[in-house]
Amino acid sequence: MRLSTKKQQTLLTLSVLLGLSSPVYAQDIQNNDVVVTPDVVVTATRTEMETKVIPNTVEVITQEDIQKLGATDVASALRLADNINITTNGSTGFGKRISMRGMDTNQVLILVDGRRTANEDTSTSSNMFALDRINISNVERIEIIRGAASSQYGSDALAGVINIITKKSDGEMSTTVGVSTGTTDMHNYYHIDLGKSGNFSGVLDIDFGKQRKYMIGSGDYSSLNGPTQNYNFKGSWDIDDNKSITFGASYYKANLTADWSKAFASIPSQYMPSKNAILNTERYDYNLGYDGRGEKSNYSAEVYYSKLNKERYLPYQAFLKEGIESNEYSILGIDAKNSVQATDEHLLTYGVSYEKNSIEGANLGKDLSEISDRTTTTYAGYVQDEWEINDDLLLIPAIRYDHHSDFGSKVTPRIGATYFLNDNSRFKLNWGKGFRAPSVSELYMDYTHMGVTTVGNPNLKPEESNNWDISYEAEANGNFGKITYFNNKIDNMITTRTISNIYSEYYNIDGTTKTHGIELTLGRNFDDNWSVKATSNWTSATNDQSSSNSAHGVDGIADNISTLQLIYDDNNDKGFSATLWNEWVNNYYYASTEKDYSYNTMNIVFNKKLGKGSRVYAGLDNIFDKKITDINLYGRIWRLGAEWTF
Repeated sequence: MRLSTKKQQTLLTLSVLLGLSSPVYAQDIQNNDVVVTPDVVVTATRTEMETKVIPNTVEVITQEDIQKLGATDVASALRLADNINITTNGSTGFGKRISMRGMDTNQVLILVDGRRTANEDTSTSSNMFALDRINISNVERIEIIRGAASSQYGSDALAGVINIITKKSDGEMSTTVGVSTGTTDMHNYYHIDLGKSGNFSGVLDIDFGKQRKYMIGSGDYSSLNGPTQNYNFKGSWDIDDNKSITFGASYYKANLTADWSKAFASIPSQYMPSKNAILNTERYDYNLGYDGRGEKSNYSAEVYYSKLNKERYLPYQAFLKEGIESNEYSILGIDAKNSVQATDEHLLTYGVSYEKNSIEGANLGKDLSEISDRTTTTYAGYVQDEWEINDDLLLIPAIRYDHHSDFGSKVTPRIGATYFLNDNSRFKLNWGKGFRAPSVSELYMDYTHMGVTTVGNPNLKPEESNNWDISYEAEANGNFGKITYFNNKIDNMITTRTISNIYSEYYNIDGTTKTHGIELTLGRNFDDNWSVKATSNWTSATNDQSSSNSAHGVDGIADNISTLQLIYDDNNDKGFSATLWNEWVNNYYYASTEKDYSYNTMNIVFNKKLGKGSRVYAGLDNIFDKKITDINLYGRIWRLGAEWTF
């Protein structure tokens, strides 16, 4: 789609603004031959914009994509996303690592409906369980924005943003019941659309799950296993045609254990009475918002609160006479913004936000019996202009100011441009700065584990990034493709260093971490039923430390990940679809063994549709049972599922 004329652009903008009080993610809206397609994102600019027009490198995983992959959790829904690598964390399998464009897991901002949620916050635990705590059956779509996004979202968005958008009512009462089972987990879930009654509409999602037990790595440890519960409610109340109140509440609970008896078989039971690791978590999320629109503007305000209670016990803590670790993480946030059509050429978006992050628990005490608490706060303001310079060129500059209670102020600018060569091809260019504020734990931790005390550093500086990328996109006659070059530099990386055998501290690395590479997508739609898609992501990542004047590979990063996907869909409500894909991983670096690993896996998913909203499906990952114990490649993974809508 080429940029429209000024009159068409104004009509398109107004039609989009009219839908912002409850985001329009699908359904075509036509105005003077300008069509807003399902390929619309809100995460990149905090306004609705078509993916072809927006300068950012974006990707949308729809509910249909999730179903075609037979995904039973959010991590598996992201398995074919460009340049996102999700791996099991370490030899004990506690959580997952999420890497985007070669950056670390804590440099990716994960949002749910545009909001932050309470999660662990150390340099090694951040985002580790973030995806596991989201009910996949409640997900409408996932928007992925690559590149620095701190000008819109502040801290943590150095590599990009993953925004998980949950389902909302479609206005009609219905109930969906689903079950799934497989190698790693099993679920029974319920999606209840309460429909629209008067001014009220809402949905309720319930998931009862169980994480299955299986041995990981060398077989000394089992995976975390046990029951989970997930409840989500999302509703709105229309005050009138132009104003509405939105509200929601969620609750997540997991009681998980892991069998470590083989790893500690030689230790007598009087010294280690329990050889099971324990991880118990509860999370509460609440939000209340107000949306309104005028003739040329759209405004909103929201307050949200998220709290995570966590208890962890590792078997050797008994041997060391340590107890259960108990911590509470919480986030209180306030966000307000307004979008206004200032002129035919300029759509201005501006807003303010406040965020309070708190921790109370063992991580801040001298020992596990000493409970302390710490808090940081951030105030921010931002402004963005969507400037249509002419029919072929769109420019989006943005800037944000954050004031952090501990390290002071940070200004993060960004600018992006889309230039249309013709109706079917375009160039995109982005440059921006990003930052990650030191977390509460990194600033104030005082924690003894296995006889080693790790302390925070109140003098930490924020991590800072300088990112740019350039893309070419085109589609014609059933063919489509995109190639992107990206370049990222990060200074003041936060990590820990050993001071003595029993003491370590957080500090800023004196040097620069660099990642750059190429993202390539090529595909063809042969007809309405058959399509093929190939992706290849090359990433070069190095840590440069001036103190040692050395460079080395970055843990958990592969030089290249490529896929070839064959997709069939008969597009019949009672028909059939299937996805077959092969993935090649080249030179995946694992720091614990200081080795590179290369492998490939073949995977397949079948869906039999039983009518609108009903289906049965089966999937098999790693068909040929490839196993590499060092990097927790487990071998063949199967799953089966079914769902019915009434």
